Amino acid sequence: MSLVIKGQFGLIVDAVREKRPVIHHLTNYVTAGDCANITLCAGASPVMADEAEEVAEITSNADALVLNLGTIAKAKMQAMETAAAAAKNKGIAVVLDPVGVMASKLRLVFALKLLNEGLVTIVRGNYAECLALLEEKAEGRGVDSNGNVTDGLRVAKDAAEKYNCVFAVTGVTDYVSNGKQALVLTGGHELLTQITGAGCMTTTLCACCAAVTKDPLLAAALGIVIMGQAAELAAGFMETKDGPGMFKTRLFDGVYHVTTKWNVLHLDPERKQ
Repeated sequence: MSLVIKGQFGLIVDAVREKRPVIHHLTNYVTAGDCANITLCAGASPVMADEAEEVAEITSNADALVLNLGTIAKAKMQAMETAAAAAKNKGIAVVLDPVGVMASKLRLVFALKLLNEGLVTIVRGNYAECLALLEEKAEGRGVDSNGNVTDGLRVAKDAAEKYNCVFAVTGVTDYVSNGKQALVLTGGHELLTQITGAGCMTTTLCACCAAVTKDPLLAAALGIVIMGQAAELAAGFMETKDGPGMFKTRLFDGVYHVTTKWNVLHLDPERKQ
């Protein structure tokens, strides 16, 4: 699998820039701007429409759909379900970010409904969120809580098999599985935990990749690889006096450079497995 990822990395990032796929986001108001900008940096085109009366039409003309539960509301839930159904009808990838499902029954029930109805292609969440979708409890209670990383691979595999979609359990170590195959990825930078939106933007990058390949396992893995390597580049761009604020700004530059100069920078996704 590592050779497959290494061989496909350049093809996928080039395809995103050449095709400029439209990524429709129904996302939270905290990181909507970040996700739109990271989409542009990756070479794709963002749309952020969330009015229920138009989402089916807009999704039908998009290349991938992101559903982010960060600031959920009943009207947005209706719009998400409508958009997801339109995406399924058109064969468009749906990437779910189940923010906070371990902390709210409303979020959990809604996410499980989407999964049980077969409306989701990829789930990208942290350990506690993905564990909650298996209807198991984690020790952590916060949105960014870290679970037992030795159990991450099991959670990714079990959840992927249960819901027949790809699960990406991200953290210090990332676990991606379609229920049959699995990848273990490492990389990134500790400052990713000091900014808002790192996970949301990673979900967006997974959607950018899913828009140009029919392999959701590969798409999820490459989205994570891009973010990890962009974070490493961003840290390298910083000066001693810089902190999380500058890191976040440089992260956009990192994604831009990873996806435009991967062959010049000699980036090697294989090392991340």
